[in-house]
Amino acid sequence: LRDELEMREELDLFNTYELPLVPVLARMEHAGIGVDRAYLEEMGADLRERLAALEKKLHELAGEPFNVNSTDQLRAILFDQLQLPILKKTSTGKPSTDASVLKKLDHPVVEALLEYRELEKLRSTYVDGYLPLVDPDGRIRTRFNQMAATTGRLSSDSPNLQNIPARSESGRTIRRAFIAGEGNEFLVADYSQIELRVLAHMSGDPFLIEAFQAGLDIHTATASRVWGVPTDEVTANQRRTAKMINFGLLYGMEAFGLADRLGISRDDAKEHIDAYFSQFTDVKEYMQSVVTLARNQGYTTTLFGRRRYLPELKSDNFRIRQMGERMALNAPVQG
Repeated sequence: LRDELEMREELDLFNTYELPLVPVLARMEHAGIGVDRAYLEEMGADLRERLAALEKKLHELAGEPFNVNSTDQLRAILFDQLQLPILKKTSTGKPSTDASVLKKLDHPVVEALLEYRELEKLRSTYVDGYLPLVDPDGRIRTRFNQMAATTGRLSSDSPNLQNIPARSESGRTIRRAFIAGEGNEFLVADYSQIELRVLAHMSGDPFLIEAFQAGLDIHTATASRVWGVPTDEVTANQRRTAKMINFGLLYGMEAFGLADRLGISRDDAKEHIDAYFSQFTDVKEYMQSVVTLARNQGYTTTLFGRRRYLPELKSDNFRIRQMGERMALNAPVQG
């Protein structure tokens, strides 16, 4: 293994970053995190009550009883019984009932259904999923995996403590189940615009670097440059668009994706992206060079030498190749 690490120029990554992390993660796993079991049980009872009421409401709105958790029965209600428009189909040609599709349909049954799904996920994943995992000392001990995610980031399982919702009120309710020991408090820390800082470093774009060094709001500064207006005249909508482009490009987002997220036409979205790249030529050149290099050598590399192999770039299938390009763009930054 040492020979292979040396051949891939990853020995330093292994010795300097990965190996020293092992005892840190071991201590974290051993310590675990405190959970208020009584609070979770009470929350479970409340969720079951609310789900039963929503189920009854859905049956009334549909005009007949049906299994809310059955996709086929749901399709029959939404598209046959209520005659709602079919906006998207699955790979098998059936009407899609994905949340992203349902959100575009205006009907009381859809509103109730989306609320039901959110509460049901909270109940099954976080309440019923967590309770059996609470140890006798009142702590949950997750497993941190260094070798699971292809980009090199940590993942967590049994249970996954990295995907607890934070934006919805229901998600914040779940977070209240986690408690600090007596005399301690939780500290929440987050990197400020870490992905864009890495992008600024890797692309060498002088404007991005200067904006960060000056402590400017990066999205306002970007909007100011793209639309050619002073920073104090940037509108909320311009900042929102700049933010969407800033983060979206790191994941290979194209005009279609931006149009969908901002609710604008594809032509307008393309204009925004073109305007962005006309101002950030170093970013554009960097992104193109990353994909070209990945296509030529079969992998991408992070600042510390971690490789991500991308056989998708050689696929005969255009969609799979496109997915490979998006992964090639994202891996050096996320990794």
